[in-house]
Amino acid sequence: MLKKAVLVMLTALLISAVPVSAQVEVMELDEVVVTASRYEESIMETPVSIELIDQDEIEESNAQNVAELISSFPGVQITNYGGPAGSKTISIRGSDSNQVLILIDGQSINTRMIGDVDLSQILLSNVKKVEVLKGPASAVYGANALGGVVNIITKKASDMEGLNLEFGIGSFNTYKTALNYGIILDNLDIMITAETVNSDGFRDNPDNSGLDQYNISTKINYNLNQYNEFIFDIISNNSDKEIPGSINMQSPNANQEDEMKNYRLTYKRNKENYDLKTSIYYNDQETNYKNPDFYVDNTHLKEKIGFELNNTLYYDNNTLTYGLEVNNDELDSSQLPEIYEATNKAIFLENSYTGFNDLKINTGIRYDNNEDYGSETNPRISLLYSVNNNNLFVSYGEAYRAPTFDELYWDELWLEGNPDLVPEKSKNYEIGIKSELSNSKMEAVLFKSKLENEIVGYPNPVYKNIKKTETDGLEFNLSNNITDNLILGYSHTYLDSRNVKTNELLKDQYYNDLSLSYKPENYKLIFNVSHVGGRIDDLENYTVCNLNFIKNIKMIKRDYKIKLTVNNLFDQDYQVVENYPMPGRNFMLNLITKF
Repeated sequence: MLKKAVLVMLTALLISAVPVSAQVEVMELDEVVVTASRYEESIMETPVSIELIDQDEIEESNAQNVAELISSFPGVQITNYGGPAGSKTISIRGSDSNQVLILIDGQSINTRMIGDVDLSQILLSNVKKVEVLKGPASAVYGANALGGVVNIITKKASDMEGLNLEFGIGSFNTYKTALNYGIILDNLDIMITAETVNSDGFRDNPDNSGLDQYNISTKINYNLNQYNEFIFDIISNNSDKEIPGSINMQSPNANQEDEMKNYRLTYKRNKENYDLKTSIYYNDQETNYKNPDFYVDNTHLKEKIGFELNNTLYYDNNTLTYGLEVNNDELDSSQLPEIYEATNKAIFLENSYTGFNDLKINTGIRYDNNEDYGSETNPRISLLYSVNNNNLFVSYGEAYRAPTFDELYWDELWLEGNPDLVPEKSKNYEIGIKSELSNSKMEAVLFKSKLENEIVGYPNPVYKNIKKTETDGLEFNLSNNITDNLILGYSHTYLDSRNVKTNELLKDQYYNDLSLSYKPENYKLIFNVSHVGGRIDDLENYTVCNLNFIKNIKMIKRDYKIKLTVNNLFDQDYQVVENYPMPGRNFMLNLITKF
């Protein structure tokens, strides 16, 4: 049964320091997001903090994968083990990586083995945009949305019709090829993408940091009529990477192969007063890790099959969304004594009410029932108040992370699983302001989270729910068009995340990103500076600069785009993760054309 949830809100008024003139023209709102509530809405009108990077920005970035693409968002930190082959997982507002839900077109790709996703495996050729919801989202998405949600939205043919080719060459004998082919035939919309990245890696000691990566995807949209649509999509990612290990514990012969295949069939019915979406999917992931120096040869087979139904009803003053989900996770690992599986069933309900002048109230609740850890109910409430050109918002939400199969059933002499574990639970508070004028955008957010029952393993001999964490933070994001051709961007994150019992600082504290984009008609020049300070583990603060140059040219009666990226422009020696060096100065040159 659903347990009763009593929500007590202390509503505060955030005084804006941004002067607003009656003569300032308001920018037209054209940035639409879907992650916050599962239906399309303006990013300015979402009563929570959410970041968006669209297709044009992706094409202008220096990123090679999703991890690099979103690393400069305020509140987002990437745990980067260095170089093309190094694992790259995400933390949002001090969360652990297994507390962040990763979606592709709204479908989770997290597995129950360890819970996180290596975002370096997801290349960018078929990515249309990425949305990052910061803060708890279990009221909408259930388990693993404790820290936030990353939704990777892929392209269809109408986004990139025709044949698009890209070739790249860079430091460390890095080569990239990408093909996108989109075709529209009557009621059919077909998109095919193939992409490869091959690199020798930058580590000389040991010389074991190479990468061979292959991504293939197909999306077929079939429109029965103006209201009904079927979508069938397949994604196949394969990464074969060398694992050099840390400086202190090198693994000169270790290798890991990660493979993911995802198959999904979706039906959509969109009418004026409602949007219906239902899908069935099968996700198959395999990890093979070999380290002959330590006689390690492990294989992990992870499967998930699921069904989702989501319906949104539009009324005069209400937008009501409800749905259900059923999924089954299975793990067959050489490190576990047997095959484990668990089924999760969930229902959710969310309503957005706009009947008051300038005030929007969102309320939501979700109930999950899992074979492993029982039932969980998570509520969320958010308010957004519009005044002049500013939107003030405040929210409260509860969230949880489910124990992984490793944490429940791991069987080794030095660490054992604990089938009596309960989910990690958090309570989260957020207050902020969003402003958007003709030449600038600004967002400032204060947030606080309290996490209980956090699961801790090594150096304990058995996984236990023994840790409590409190996190306070501030995010600030500003984008300003200084002139028609010159854009200044700045973001700042302050994070104070601590173990309640020991007062130990758990995350780096200061993150600053400054970008300057100069965009005349014939070329684009983008300069970026990132600084991280207040670091844990006695790691040194660091500042890294990147440069991106893009120019359109015409050769042999064909249009080309040339993109030159120089990362770590001033060749800084630094580490994101202790004892894992990052690459020095390196470049990537890409040539892009369309047929």
